[in-house]
Parts: sequence; C-alpha cells; structure tokens
Amino acid sequence: MTLRPDFDDAALTRAGRRLARDLGPAGPRPLPLAPPRRRGRSLRRTLAAAGAVALLSVLASERRLADPAPARGAFVPRYSAGSVAPPAWTEVAADRYRLAGADAGAGADAVASARTQAGLREDILTAGTFDVVEAPFLRLVATEAAGTDGEGSLFVVLARRAADAGGLAVVRTSERGQVESRLGAVETIDAVLGGTGGTRACTAFRVAGAPVRIDGWLCAPLGQLPEPRAVACAVDRLSALPGAVLPGAATALTARPARAACLPEEPATTAAVPAAAAGKAAPAGRIRKNAARVRRSREASP
Repeated sequence: MTLRPDFDDAALTRAGRRLARDLGPAGPRPLPLAPPRRRGRSLRRTLAAAGAVALLSVLASERRLADPAPARGAFVPRYSAGSVAPPAWTEVAADRYRLAGADAGAGADAVASARTQAGLREDILTAGTFDVVEAPFLRLVATEAAGTDGEGSLFVVLARRAADAGGLAVVRTSERGQVESRLGAVETIDAVLGGTGGTRACTAFRVAGAPVRIDGWLCAPLGQLPEPRAVACAVDRLSALPGAVLPGAATALTARPARAACLPEEPATTAAVPAAAAGKAAPAGRIRKNAARVRRSREASP
C-alpha cells in the first residue's frame, strides 16, 4: 500500500483545526427560550381573587353587625342542646324489706325508705350514722327493676349511691374481693368514703346475679375495715317484712334459710359451763375475757 506524499501528521492536524473552527466550540448548546407568557390572564385571575375576598369580608361584617352583642366577658354559644331533666322519684311506703336481727344492740335504729319511678323501685335500709365513727354503719339498697340492664361496675354504683347518701364522695378504692352470703355471691371492694364529718373506711358490696339488685356498703368502727364475714352477714340480714307482697323471685330470694356462720353468738356465761360440769369453778378472768370478745364482735357487726 502506497501513501500519498502529502499525507502526514501536520496535514492531519491542520484538517482537524479547520473542522473545529467550522463546528464551533464544544459543549451543550443552549435551549431555545420559551415564549413569554401573557400577563393579561394572570392579572385577571388576581383581580378576581381579590374581589372575592373583599366580598366575603363585607358579608362577615354585616353579619356581625346584625347579631346582638354579647355581654363582655361572657361566652354565649350560638347553638345549645336542650337540657333533659332526670326522671323524678316518688316517695312511697317502705313496706317490703327490713334488716333482720334488729335487736336492742344490733340495729334497732335501722331506718327504711322507698322511692319509685317508671319501672324501678328502690328500698333503702340504713343502720347507724355515717358521722359516728365509734359505731358501725350499714347502708343497703334493694332495687326492683323491670329491665335487666346493668348499672356498670361496682365503683360506678358506689359513686352514685354515695352521692345519694347525703353527698358523700369516694376518696379512693383498693382491694377487690368476693364472699358468699345467704343471697348468693357478693362482689366487694374496699373504699374510703368522705363527707362533711370526715372519712371512713368501708367495704362496698353488690350481690351478683340476684333477681333483686342488692348493693351498699358497711363501715366498721374506729376507721377499721370490716371483716369479710361481717360483710356477708350484713347482706344476710335483708329479709321481707311480715305480710309484704313481693315479686315471686324476690320472695324466694329472701326466704332462703339463714347460714350457721351468721347465727347469733351464745352468751359469754356459757363458757363457764364445762368447768362447772366437771365440779370446778371457772376462773373469773376467763369469763371476763370471753365476755369482752363477744362484746367486740357484736360492736363490729351492723
């Protein structure tokens, strides 16, 4: 292969330089500019928006001038929901229930009251006074309802009952439990109730699954919580008045036999019988000790 005598590196360099001058400088070429937008359309939109805002401002001002000015510092809602008064209670004769065992030392001062409203009757039985901390206090409510709707948790029931009982309040609650009574299983919760005369430690209770709703609370003397047995025996005291006309389920409930655990204790003098039978005189100290135990047990009962 023969090469042209005039084709060398110098000639190639010159040819490249001429080509570069013809093509121009290397790099990205600028894009063509977009055509300018029309300013008339944007101006019309801006003016229309400003006119709408001005019109709304004028309408709002006229509305404020038309409404009556409220008193300074008082909030007057534009719309208010109509208040619905709670159903009114009607006081009736308390001729259905009583607290059994109301002898001279265990609740002779029991007070009974009853009230009704549509499909509902409540019999309220109380023994003692809440403000007298040296004595027990029992409040028991028996409710006959046409429906089967519940009243919520025991805490809710306690708060509502406490408010009904002279404006008492639930200060705090603690341990929950369950005991057995003559009327069925009893749900309990320990609580501290407060009123104008101070606070007391009590145990609230509610009979679960009974045909008659039974709830309330028992307070022991001197700031102590009542024993579970005392709570069960307090529920056992609910009975029907002689000759009272009760619903069939309530009659069967209150007619259940008494439990041996809640029967009245024997006199303290019987403690000396075994020693006397053996021909020995019982020590006087033992007799006094047994009498003191019985007396404290009776004082802790409602």
